[in-house]
Amino acid sequence: MKRFALLVAFCLGLSIWAGAQPNDVVILDRVFNDDSDSISNHVKNLPTVILSDTKLDGDGRPPEFANRHAWFVSADGVNPLQIPLDEEWILEYDLTLTGTPVTPRKEAGGFARIGMPWGYSELQFMVNTDAHEVVAFGYPFPFYRFDLSYNSGDTIHLGIHFFKDTDGKYKVIYMANELSSPAMALSDQSIIVQKNWISPGGYLQVNIQAGNPNNGGTAVFDNIKWNGNLLRRAFAISGNIELRDFGGDVTRVPIGAELRQGGVVVRTETLFTDSAGNYAILDVTPGTYDVAFKPSHWLRAVVPDVTVVDADVTGVDVSLTNGDIDGDNEVTLFDFGALVAAFGSVPGDSNWNPDADLDGDEEVTLFDFGVLVRNFGAIGDE
Repeated sequence: MKRFALLVAFCLGLSIWAGAQPNDVVILDRVFNDDSDSISNHVKNLPTVILSDTKLDGDGRPPEFANRHAWFVSADGVNPLQIPLDEEWILEYDLTLTGTPVTPRKEAGGFARIGMPWGYSELQFMVNTDAHEVVAFGYPFPFYRFDLSYNSGDTIHLGIHFFKDTDGKYKVIYMANELSSPAMALSDQSIIVQKNWISPGGYLQVNIQAGNPNNGGTAVFDNIKWNGNLLRRAFAISGNIELRDFGGDVTRVPIGAELRQGGVVVRTETLFTDSAGNYAILDVTPGTYDVAFKPSHWLRAVVPDVTVVDADVTGVDVSLTNGDIDGDNEVTLFDFGALVAAFGSVPGDSNWNPDADLDGDEEVTLFDFGVLVRNFGAIGDE
């Protein structure tokens, strides 16, 4: 009865895949809860997840078999992500499982739930402390055992590769250290496509030892990677961009943005603001960045030391100087030359240059000369 209640709660809490890549995990405490007064303690510090449970000596209520805790990839840190079966993915990590004592069994490893007409079925790709196995099983996933021996406290690299093969079948490849299984098809494929989702992650299970309050286990999942990239929670950097001396439609102006760390560009993006100039850079992993902005005929502005920790960062505002027609990040005689060459033109003319239309009125006129004169000699940030 204890497990049935948890199953219902999980099914109600799944998040539907909307095309977003996972950038977080959600930890589900006590997927099995056969010892309700044990002491569980879990840590999420991506790309690391730690699951721990101690004092598994039984709570006096049957069944007294084991406690299980799980984590799943997530887009919001709240709900496990349901990924369509046609989406290929690889989840991998370095796992260290420690049992105190090593018997009764402690096990940990890869975990996945796949949608079924009755709810879901589960894959376990695990190591254990008593039989020293590295083995995968669970309907409708294929069974596979690696010729490896695992001992409590060892660190092993595990991975699961799920994909739809060219023969139209859904298959999985298990990975353990430098070894890989063959590509093996899931069974009953006509059934699994009815719900069309899978939620991957990891788990820890600790068997109960009646009368031993020191019985427990810890699983450390380190360097968690999704499709080759370290899994890190991501946030947004947002603010307002003022395009000075411009009366046109700001929503149509592409703005080049760079995230830099230590002087190195780590990400580039083209932004478009709303009508009020507001923007957002999404899916930014924690770190400290210099954020650079450079639209076509405005000078570059750099906001230094924007620190993303564990929340969205707002108020990263810039006001950009107009007049850089040739795009060299200075307002000089070369820009005057470009404006003279386009003077009097409108869209469709042979000498039309949209970057010389500094004020955005779709004509190159004396008003644009006025903008350039006011800002002559200005130099943008590097």
